[in-house]
Amino acid sequence: MNPLSGDVTLATAATSRVIQISDTHLMRDAGGKLVGIDTDRSLAAVCRLIQQAQPIDALLLTGDLAGDEADQAYHRLATMLAPLGAPSFWLPGNHDAQWSAEHPLKRHFRRHIALASWDILMLNTQQPGEVAGLLTNQELSALAQAVESAQKTARALLVATHHPLAAVGCEWLDDQGVRNGSEALALLAPLGAQAVVISGHVHQDSLQTHAGVKCLTAPSTCVQFAPASEQFRVDELAPGCRLLELYEDGSWHTQVLRVSDEAFAVDLSSRGYA
Repeated sequence: MNPLSGDVTLATAATSRVIQISDTHLMRDAGGKLVGIDTDRSLAAVCRLIQQAQPIDALLLTGDLAGDEADQAYHRLATMLAPLGAPSFWLPGNHDAQWSAEHPLKRHFRRHIALASWDILMLNTQQPGEVAGLLTNQELSALAQAVESAQKTARALLVATHHPLAAVGCEWLDDQGVRNGSEALALLAPLGAQAVVISGHVHQDSLQTHAGVKCLTAPSTCVQFAPASEQFRVDELAPGCRLLELYEDGSWHTQVLRVSDEAFAVDLSSRGYA
């Protein structure tokens, strides 16, 4: 079942400030670890970082919220984000459970978020039982409609996915991207610089440009993956998130924020994770 539905309008200033949080991998029990890192502890550190970046209008969570599909992880996530005081909108990733329409946290899974001058489209790339991503016909249709609306209204469009639409230069991760990402990029091409795509999954900061469309990925709030690696390899960079400032004229600025007040020791000898 596709959990994404409904529209939300946020009353923001002319410049909207959005934080991308990705790949939190919270486990069933607090204190659970991924490749040596306590994912609750690292998320708490990123939340402190976000508090320092206030004011924030919205939090966009780009998938792999849980590490083991446990319902306890999602409720703990909502509790940890609440003190930030900004609405949070979530995407499922390949490590996440499939959500029902009756789930008590369903309000976080929205399709469209309207800001003062920008529109945000949330796209589901989750394939049940698969690591790689895919955009179903329903998702491609939602993207086509959003592009058409952006052309008519001249409002800039921010698209959020879990799996990247484009290769990031890591052979093992690029095999797990959106299988039909090229179709999505072709739909976005007419917007050029009027569109920006943010994605998770790859646990690293990257930037690609396709037909003028910027495609960004963000660091994880826990373990980082080494750029330009052929096989699974972790990085020693600190947990982080991405800040986006979206301006009234359709221009934007972004920066990656990383934790500096606490150290996290990753297991560099790890050959992978489940």
